[in-house]
Amino acid sequence: MTSTQQKLDEVELLESIYPEFTEVDTEDRANCVELASNPREYPVLRLHLNFPVVKLCVELPSGYPECEAAELRFEWTSLSTTQENELLQQLTEISTDSLGEGSLLMIVGAVKEYIESLSNGSPFCEDTVTAAVAVTLNRLWYYAHHIYSKEKRSNMMKWSRELDLTGFILPGKPGVICIEGSNANCREFNVRVRAMNWQLLKLQHDERELEGRLFTDFEEMIFDVHGRANNHQDLGQFRTFLEDKQIGEVFTILFGF
Repeated sequence: MTSTQQKLDEVELLESIYPEFTEVDTEDRANCVELASNPREYPVLRLHLNFPVVKLCVELPSGYPECEAAELRFEWTSLSTTQENELLQQLTEISTDSLGEGSLLMIVGAVKEYIESLSNGSPFCEDTVTAAVAVTLNRLWYYAHHIYSKEKRSNMMKWSRELDLTGFILPGKPGVICIEGSNANCREFNVRVRAMNWQLLKLQHDERELEGRLFTDFEEMIFDVHGRANNHQDLGQFRTFLEDKQIGEVFTILFGF
């Protein structure tokens, strides 16, 4: 049996036991099926394991399972950074220790066991597990070359309500976006905002595991405007606004002065 066929057989077994968690890359699967009988071809096979508070990407490299371990990374998670590192270390050890044999079933079992431990052994279901995981607050700061588009601004306002985010948009040239909320919701916003067309958008500052929020809602900040097109806001007033929030150092992080 070729290693490619071993991958396919192991993934099919995983799907039969845990269909609710397993999502296989269809293009990778089709490529593996096509080359399954060819001992000289070793295609990669990717799959996604979707749990209530963790989405894990698992890549089975060309030498899996004989001489290469499964490669693991989080696509998103509601776990704290400490919990992420702890779980990933456990899974990496399982993957490394399983060379020569399949590790997928053990990986899924370890994720289930870890998440259940967070809810003190309660049954593995989305409501109990999600409630058991403490919400980790993040705050993200973006610098934009400019923010003019009414559509972009409207979308960000809508997403803030949908994702329970607080913070602000500073429209004009340059522009600033600040969001704060749960780790998972901040990551979702990050995906959406980067999918829009920008001349320049940079994530300048990522604050994690915060004790609380600085803002009570999400709004547009408008200070005195100037410039030929009335598109430059008074950054001195913006600096004062940040200093009043006891975060004056963020101004230098955003603008470099």
